[in-house]
Amino acid sequence: MKISFDYDGVLSTAKGTELALSLIKNNELFIISARHSKDGLLNKADEIGIKHENVYATGSNNDKIRKIQELGIQRHYDNNPKVIEKLGQKGELFKN
Repeated sequence: MKISFDYDGVLSTAKGTELALSLIKNNELFIISARHSKDGLLNKADEIGIKHENVYATGSNNDKIRKIQELGIQRHYDNNPKVIEKLGQKGELFKN
């Protein structure tokens, strides 16, 4: 299964990192953030074991949603309710 995580407020938390580590063995994981730069995201990718080519800094929430759809992501964890609403069943609201 293709599963993606927002970074800020999700993978930046201990709970989010723990969730990703529990899912990486049987799934392909991605980091898809609205940040403008991958700086800081690649260190977290290395910690979890996510390939650098699966890390995206899209620059906005709308572009993040487009990238999730473009990549065929089946589940996306995000702490932004508006992003989750736009993703429909693919979206999973993350609460730390």
